[in-house]
Amino acid sequence: MKKLALVLALTMVAFAGTASASDWFADNIGIYFDEAGTNNCDNAPPLTPIPAYLVVTQLNSPDILAWEIALLHDNVTQLSFVPRGNAIDVGINPGEHIVGLPAALPAPGGVCVIADMQLMVMNTNPAGIRANGTFFHSLPIKVPAYLGSATEIRELHPISPAGQPIIVINGDCVVGVEVDTFGGVKSLFR
Repeated sequence: MKKLALVLALTMVAFAGTASASDWFADNIGIYFDEAGTNNCDNAPPLTPIPAYLVVTQLNSPDILAWEIALLHDNVTQLSFVPRGNAIDVGINPGEHIVGLPAALPAPGGVCVIADMQLMVMNTNPAGIRANGTFFHSLPIKVPAYLGSATEIRELHPISPAGQPIIVINGDCVVGVEVDTFGGVKSLFR
């Protein structure tokens, strides 16, 4: 029994070391309602243009020189898509964007807005956009990717689990946590 406990403990330590060295939490891609990349879920009335931003967060590179992504729309219309910088978009399939830049976009604090969008829903049903890799992809697997001026081509990780939207409109949004002091809560009952 002691040997089994020792083997399990060593296995857990080995996995903990591997997990801490991993960067699965970095190089994230999402579509947000704000340029800071903090709000990806909201309600919107039908037939009203909604500004949105394709944002890379927690970037492992100081900048972005090229990127690729396929956006799959569910009950949402994309009115416009404008990559930032003096970009060239050579994506050939609908929703695909393979973008190169003559000068890298800086990512201060690990955040970089790579495209401006205008979205619109036709009804009040839940809507969203999912991320996927492009048909002609740079990495061995079909995933969103980017290239920094000082990095190799790296995978971009969608902010939602596989198959889930990276922006949600008129759907179930997670309620934010409100921080308050104990004194503030007590004052409600005086």
